Parts: sequence; structure tokens; C-alpha cells
Amino acid sequence: MNRQGKTTAITGLLILIAVLTSCAPTNQGSETTMDLQTAKGIAMALEDETAALVPSENVGDQSQLQMTYLLGCANDTLAWPGRTTVTLVGDVDAEAMIDVIASAWEQKDGVVVERRKTRQGAPRVDMTGVQGDFYSASIWAPGTELQITSFSPCFELEGGTKPGMQY
Repeated sequence: MNRQGKTTAITGLLILIAVLTSCAPTNQGSETTMDLQTAKGIAMALEDETAALVPSENVGDQSQLQMTYLLGCANDTLAWPGRTTVTLVGDVDAEAMIDVIASAWEQKDGVVVERRKTRQGAPRVDMTGVQGDFYSASIWAPGTELQITSFSPCFELEGGTKPGMQY
């Protein structure tokens, strides 16, 4: 595995640990719980909302993960992990772009936003949502990619769905 692959794997593992420790069941004390499609929709919508903050003249390509494997959450619930990658073109100020994303996330009620740096010193921002969902936006591939990673709110599986399958 090359250095960038190792870095990506380590970053993914750290994000996974953060999600698993912060993820709590939704609608606690209620008989209704969130389902897979709702949780996945929340995560994908926030990825889209974040990607839309990139000026159109700086977007070369954008792709969003549509299917992935579910991850464990608290109390036998699961989370849907997603990712959107925006290929950046033109003159991009990575710090300024992450500041715009962080500022937008800070406007959301009840969320926790943390500005950070990757191990390589690139700007990064993390957000934990009010439903235990988690998001991270960072600049990768020396300033040529914005990666937005998401972990949906925790949910219970509906009948017919099983952990370990792609959704």
C-alpha cells in the first residue's frame, strides 16, 4: 500500500472511531426509530449541501458514494457511511474553503464543529450532528480534492435487511 493509501486508511479508521464513540440511538425513549433510507438520506443531503459550498468555477467533477456497507452503532443500531469527492480546479485556497464549510456548519443548531488539520497539515473540519451523525470535510491529493465523509444517524434495520450487505 502506498503512503497516500495508508494515510487514507488511517484517517478513515480515526473517523470511524469518532463515529462509533459518538453515535447514539435516535428517538431514545420513543417507540419509533429512524430507518435506513431516512438516515442515508440525511447523510447524503448534508454531503450535497456541503459540496454546494464550493464555487462552481472550482468544481471539475463531483461523485457521491451511492452504496456501501453498514457500520455498527450503539445499542445494536447501524450507521450508513458515505463520501462525496469534489475534484477541484483553478486557483483554490484550501484554508478559505474549509473555513466557509466550517462557518456554514456552525450555523446549524446544536451541532459541534471542530476545525483541525490532517496529519499532512491540510485543513479539515469535523461536525457532529444533533442525532449522533458525523461529517468531515478535508482537502486531499495536495489541494486537488475536497472529500466529504459522512456517518448517518444511527438506525434500526427494517425486516429483510441484514448487516454486512451493501445499501
